[in-house]
Amino acid sequence: MQALTLSHATRQCPTVSVARGSRMSKPSNYTKESVKAFASAVLQGFGCSKLETDVVASHLLDANLTGHDSHGIGMLPMYGEQVLDGNLVPDQAPRFLDTTGAISIVDAQRGFGHRMALLALDHAMRNVPEHRVAILALRNSGHVSRVGAYSEYCAAQGYVSMHMVNVVGHAPIVAPFGARESGISTNPISMAMPVDGRAEPLLDMATSTVAFGKVRVASNKGEKMPPGCLLDEQGLETLDPDPMALSRLGSLSAFGAHKGSGLGLFVELMAGALGSTDTVATMEHLPHGVINNMFSIIIDPTAFDSREAVAGRTHDFCQFIKSRAPAAGTQSVLLPGEPENLSRDQRTTSGIPLDVQTINQIVDIAVRFELQADTVRGLLESKRA
Repeated sequence: MQALTLSHATRQCPTVSVARGSRMSKPSNYTKESVKAFASAVLQGFGCSKLETDVVASHLLDANLTGHDSHGIGMLPMYGEQVLDGNLVPDQAPRFLDTTGAISIVDAQRGFGHRMALLALDHAMRNVPEHRVAILALRNSGHVSRVGAYSEYCAAQGYVSMHMVNVVGHAPIVAPFGARESGISTNPISMAMPVDGRAEPLLDMATSTVAFGKVRVASNKGEKMPPGCLLDEQGLETLDPDPMALSRLGSLSAFGAHKGSGLGLFVELMAGALGSTDTVATMEHLPHGVINNMFSIIIDPTAFDSREAVAGRTHDFCQFIKSRAPAAGTQSVLLPGEPENLSRDQRTTSGIPLDVQTINQIVDIAVRFELQADTVRGLLESKRA
């Protein structure tokens, strides 16, 4: 399996640092080696093999490195709860359904999505040499985490790709435009162009204003959310992340009003109604349930022109965008994916910030799998940045 290098590109709705009780404390910085060792110990405690542990831990680590702590090791408590409930299966084997032309369907059987998605993409990409395109429907998967990882995985093999993910297994958490209650989920979408084996640029975004994980991070840090991200149970704007983070009360907003709402609706239809057997409207609600379906389109650019010609036009256009005069208060125009690359460089040097609440939550779930709290915590604390 090819090594995975992740990237991410979404215009974030940043949290606002406002003290909210005892949780508000400055995070400590840890080396990427200690963060991965910490996560790996917990994943092995869940029952993941060495290979699966490395895939999942690497994925989560890079989410933290790129500044997307919402999809980093803070996901481990949820994964542990799902394993205990039987809704996430360590070391699962995917089921490959019969291929029809360029279309592949893979049932992940609720395995860890980080590994299941890569296996499914490898399976689907076997169709590319014959058809110059592959279409994948990955069904019934555990959380696939940062969808941009899969755009970059395809770009590393020279392919253009688009990936849409719906989220089932729990009640919807995003209010459609004009509604006061939830009707869809965060439903992310990602796409990338390959240039010299890299995803440049890489778009990776939820169709909600923020991902649910960013609300969890704000709650753990004792921060408020900025305007435009959350609605309370009455459909009124709120800055308090706790009801949503702790009890799933209220709704996230769709980005861009009717535009993001419409895009989120079609992600649901492509990944759920077309590619799988359930949408968020029909699948049963599971304890701690987060089940993903991913609909992917993978394209060989040589069906249109030489790989070098397509990459050259892509590069030239990106440079044209970057040459535009920056807006007032902006140092430079950044392409999708560049903020994450900058964060990766910075955090590799200065360390990954982790708040006490998140660390405690991870240690607590590790203990429930009969791991020793001091031993697990020591893997992290021994190498502060």
